[in-house]
Amino acid sequence: MKHIDDINSSMIPPIDFPPWSSLVAFRAAAHRQSFKEAALELRQTPSAISHQIKRLENWVGGPLFDRRVRQVRLTPLGQKLAEGLDRGFGEVSSALGRARAGTETKMLRIAALPLFANGWLTHRLPAFEKRHPSLSIAIDTSANIADLLLGEADVAIRNLQTPTPGVWAKKLLDIRAVPLCIPDLAKQIQSADDFAGQTLIGLTVGRRGWLDWFAAVGVPEPTDARMLLFDSMTNAIDAAAQGRGVLLALTPLVWDIPASKGLVVLKQFAPQEAGSYYVVCRKEDRTNAAIGGFVDWLCREMQRDLPRLRKVDSAARDRF
Repeated sequence: MKHIDDINSSMIPPIDFPPWSSLVAFRAAAHRQSFKEAALELRQTPSAISHQIKRLENWVGGPLFDRRVRQVRLTPLGQKLAEGLDRGFGEVSSALGRARAGTETKMLRIAALPLFANGWLTHRLPAFEKRHPSLSIAIDTSANIADLLLGEADVAIRNLQTPTPGVWAKKLLDIRAVPLCIPDLAKQIQSADDFAGQTLIGLTVGRRGWLDWFAAVGVPEPTDARMLLFDSMTNAIDAAAQGRGVLLALTPLVWDIPASKGLVVLKQFAPQEAGSYYVVCRKEDRTNAAIGGFVDWLCREMQRDLPRLRKVDSAARDRF
């Protein structure tokens, strides 16, 4: 007589499935039509995205993208796969939404970028908690992008160029990239040539930050500069405040981190657009009392705080 586990397992057909990470990378690149933008969304490097997609192409047995100079386009095979995956992810999202329907959210899971969480969100949360005294809150500030459609988080705060397709998104704040350092170091950097030999502080995730900034301001990347990379912006700010190098930071939220008070802006270089913070959730969760309530509260708080943020940013640019 077969064991019940053997019977059950024999009734479940095996699935020949490619690596999940390759599907996530492909879906992001398909929506963005760009490996670079997919890398920014998933907080990986473009080469990592390209590697994952190549693995999927090997599994499928054909090219999914037509790779051109500085751009990619879906092949007919890629377009067909992208449409199928969108339907599949949509079904998963609907199934998860139905499973959650009618249940009370007792744990609100928020995936937030470290700078936003540490500099702005955390000390405002007590006001929201007071409105929802029975609600527990978990905040994930890791570098991994939580997949909302698969239920890995209820709400996410992300830095995006444009909203991610398939979810509800609301812009909170436009951000800009500026180089910061202590005043003594700022005196040494009067032109682009003075970046030579300097230490450039950045993040281990999205390591193209400085490369993109140099390209945006039309400055050649210094060949003899060394990099000092951290896994969070708050640690990078601390290093800059210690005089260890020049930090590429995001304003205006950087000024809400206490360690930034000793830093000054290199004003000879114009601030560069660096996307926007968006609050994101599943479309069906907008009617959830806890999730929708948090999203609405967050949007109101940010709207109320925008004049202060602009004033702080302006004052910081004038203090050196």
